[in-house]
Amino acid sequence: MDSNIIKYILIIFLFSFKVSAVEFNGKFIQGHFIIGKTDPSTKIKIDKKQIRVSKDGYFAFGLARDRKYDVVITIEKNGSKKKITKRVFNRYSL
Repeated sequence: MDSNIIKYILIIFLFSFKVSAVEFNGKFIQGHFIIGKTDPSTKIKIDKKQIRVSKDGYFAFGLARDRKYDVVITIEKNGSKKKITKRVFNRYSL
């Protein structure tokens, strides 16, 4: 096969996937504050609550100091949804 054909196939393959990258800064520990970064057009929900995403793609949320359950993060972009579950650790057990 011609190397140009392989390059075109790889490009088409890579762009056919919907990429919704999300970064988190902070520790998922009771009482902590998490800052996230994503594409500005992405909608973020934390435990079914809509979180505001800035025009630069930043969002933030806090974890209650007595939280007992994991965090369910829903990412919605271009009509597709993805759920991420993050375990919340007890602040005294670390």
